Amino acid sequence: EFLRVGSSKAQKTDVRVIAASNINFIHAINTGKFREDLYYRLNAVPIYVPPLRERKGDIHLLFKKFALDFADKYKMPAVRLTPAAQNVLETYRWPGNVRQLKNVAEQMSVLEHDRSISAETIKNYLPEEGDNILPVRATETISVGGENFSDRDLILKMLLQMGQLRQEIDTLKAQINS
Repeated sequence: EFLRVGSSKAQKTDVRVIAASNINFIHAINTGKFREDLYYRLNAVPIYVPPLRERKGDIHLLFKKFALDFADKYKMPAVRLTPAAQNVLETYRWPGNVRQLKNVAEQMSVLEHDRSISAETIKNYLPEEGDNILPVRATETISVGGENFSDRDLILKMLLQMGQLRQEIDTLKAQINS
């Protein structure tokens, strides 16, 4: 049951909540970082999905699926991996899990002219692993051209630039096709 804002009439609903997390809930409960009652409300049908690094056989299949999706989306041939590039993907730790793999596939699909991806090429898209590989802390501001920007400002600026770039690409494609 719930009450709408400003209403005094209780309404009933039937919902299912699907939640995902990579935290150890028992540890979080024991350290006071997660409410035990909420855990037992959410923990009706737990499904464990191992991280990508524990599913080496899925990595190439997922990459191939993402590459085909982006080829369709951007109207270009799909990128293909050489056997050595497949090996690089399978031995990488994938701290960002499937989302990171998808982003790497999209970056290569858009940026690489050669549709056959080598091991050397793929290494350019995988960040070096270490304790502190992020470019800036989320709470800091960085200076660009004498102006200070928060991480949110930079993300918004990049999204706007990507939208403009996409419009330019569409214009060029239209000119080539006419």
